[in-house]
Order: sequence, then C-alpha cells, then structure tokens
Amino acid sequence: MGGIAAFITASVDSERLPRKYFLRLGDYSVIEHIVRRAEHFGFTPYLCVPHTDIGEFTAHTQCKNIMGGDPENREARLFEASLKWDITHFHNIDGDDPFFDPYAVIESFNAGYRLSRVFPSYNSESGTGRVGTTYNLRAQSSETRRLHDMREDYPWPQRLTLDYPEDYHLLVAVNRIVGGYMAPRKVIDDVFIRNPDLHKINWHRNAEWKARQLNERRSG
Repeated sequence: MGGIAAFITASVDSERLPRKYFLRLGDYSVIEHIVRRAEHFGFTPYLCVPHTDIGEFTAHTQCKNIMGGDPENREARLFEASLKWDITHFHNIDGDDPFFDPYAVIESFNAGYRLSRVFPSYNSESGTGRVGTTYNLRAQSSETRRLHDMREDYPWPQRLTLDYPEDYHLLVAVNRIVGGYMAPRKVIDDVFIRNPDLHKINWHRNAEWKARQLNERRSG
C-alpha cells in the first residue's frame, strides 16, 4: 500500500467546532490520530496548514513533514506543498476525517485516468463522499472524474468528519469501540450495522450537510 503521498489539510480556525484538530480522540489529538492512521496504512503523511498555525500543529503532532502556507486558500496550500516537496501526484485527506477509508484512497489514487483530479462519487440521495481528492498535476487533462462509492448502498450517513460537537461525541464512541486509528473502514462500518441508531447522534447535522451538498451540485 505504500507510495502514496497523503497531503493532510487543517487549520486552527474552525468556526463550528473551535480547535477541533486538537481535541482528544483516544490516546491522541485528532490530527495525530489521522497522521498515525495514514502511516499505519502505508501512506506518507504531509501536513499542510496555514503558516500562522504551524507552531500549534507542531505541538500537537509528531508528523515529520509539516508545511505552513496560504492561510486563506486550502488548494493554494496544496500547490505550495507540491512545490516544496516536489510531489505532483498526491491525495488530499481532510484533517477532520479520522476514519478515512484507506482502500478508497488507493482506488482514487490508482484510478489510471489522465486527469488533474479524481474525486469519489456522490450518492444522489445522501451526498456522501468518503475519500478526499487525488491530484495528478502532470496529467494533461483538466477533466474531473468521479469514482463509484463501493459502500453507497449502506443504510446510514457515511460521512464521519468532525464538524460539530455531536460529531465529536459520535467519533469518540466509535473510536472506543473499534480500538483506535488502526481499524479498517469495514470494521467501522460494521459498528453501524450492529448499532443502526448510532448515527442518530448527529443525524440532523448530516441532514444539513447533505442538503447543502445537493444544492451546490445542482447550482454547479
């Protein structure tokens, strides 16, 4: 599974849940949990944060590769990181997605299209996206390609990012059940199969997010 550069984006400034990347998730901060998950599944993590935040993130993670860049534009930070580390093919993982699916990341990274970006697919009803974005800056085409979400038929919201206080309580519970950052995504999904009401902890937040995603795609 090695060979994939995982560019993890995060910032101190998060309005809905302040300083969410530094909250404790089991034995580690959220950001360190994600760094360790990336390493565990064979990826090389690169942390891309605003230059104003680099000191705080350095204090909360042992990630060896940290870059401070554009404080306003996440995509600009990714391109700055690409230049700094001379990496033109990388996968962007959100720093608040502590149970990202490593196999879906690999599928996205190895899709084989000559495209600048490869996205996961979105279920037309749920708006779910579990992968992040692959950038291939050497590709000649600027077309966007959406991959099929292998789990789109699962009967609950699959988005497990940390956006609201309810999300944090849900993720703390899931982390305790599955045993931390090393858990495969299937093990995490199976928790919801066994406990179908678990996602109701943040169901209204997921409803807000799904409605926003659908509106954005319709207007786009």
